[in-house]
Amino acid sequence: MIPFNHLLGFKLEEIREGYAKIRVPFRQELIGDPRAQALHGGVIATAMDTVGGAAGMTTLTSFEDKLSTIDMRVDYLLPGKPLDLIVEGEIIRSGNRIIVTRMTAWQEDPSKPIADGKGVYNVKRHK
Repeated sequence: MIPFNHLLGFKLEEIREGYAKIRVPFRQELIGDPRAQALHGGVIATAMDTVGGAAGMTTLTSFEDKLSTIDMRVDYLLPGKPLDLIVEGEIIRSGNRIIVTRMTAWQEDPSKPIADGKGVYNVKRHK
C-alpha cells in the first residue's frame, strides 16, 4: 500500500498477529557501495522500519487507527551481499499508545543476521 515500498520492490511474505516478514528482491539499483557490491544501508533500514510497522499494524482494529514511527535504531552487523534481503519484525511490547518491535535482517542464513534493530511506534486508536 505504500508507494515507496512498492518502488523498492518489497514483498510481504508473512503476516500474523505481532509478526511480519518481507523479502526485498535484489536489484543492482539497491547497491550502496559499487566497489564492494554491498546493499545500501538505507534500503536495509527502510525494510526494517516497514516490517516493524507492519507488525505493529496487526494490532490495529479500525481503519481510522494510525501508526507512525517515533524512533528506530539499526545496528549493521555485516555488509549486505547482492542477494535477496529477508527482514522479520515482531512486537515485544504493545501498549495503548506505544508499540515496540524487534527487527532482524538476513540473507542466506537466519542465524547470521546482517542487521538488528528496534522500532518504537506511536499508535492512535480510534475509539
